[in-house]
Amino acid sequence: MPRHHIWKRMPHGKDDLFALISDVENYPKFIKYIGSVRLLRAHDDGAVRKARAEVRVRYKYIRETFITDVKFYKEDGRVEVKLVSGPFRALHTHWALYPLGDGSTLVEFKITYELAIPFLARMLKDRQSKAADVIMNAFEGRAADLYTKIDMDNSASIDKEITLLQNAGKHGQSG
Repeated sequence: MPRHHIWKRMPHGKDDLFALISDVENYPKFIKYIGSVRLLRAHDDGAVRKARAEVRVRYKYIRETFITDVKFYKEDGRVEVKLVSGPFRALHTHWALYPLGDGSTLVEFKITYELAIPFLARMLKDRQSKAADVIMNAFEGRAADLYTKIDMDNSASIDKEITLLQNAGKHGQSG
């Protein structure tokens, strides 16, 4: 089952990046393989916003639809996505945002998935390893278009902060 884990420091604030990740209905504007996203339902209980989303993907002549449950934890800067139905046997994504001392944000993105359709899995095998990079690059580009860039400090203290967060993330991985 393909699993990808990316850490990326971005020159934008945590709240801006959380707003971007949470705005799932606008994903088709900047993620080239997503044709549309429709919220089937959404509920906000204060601490956690929950939504069910229908996502239509397109790649060359392939068109597929899947449904996910999404939980948005604004205070923690986390977004969790789990599969409900679609062409996957498994799909889970995890976003975590860590504000750094200079105002920039360390973004953690994990995706685990397995396609349920064998011929589709074989056909897309070469693309699977690039899926996480494509998604992260799309978010990075969209953030640059929407938000003011923060001058990032490249001091040893920021490097130490990043290392501590990454090490804590590695020890806290659940899959």
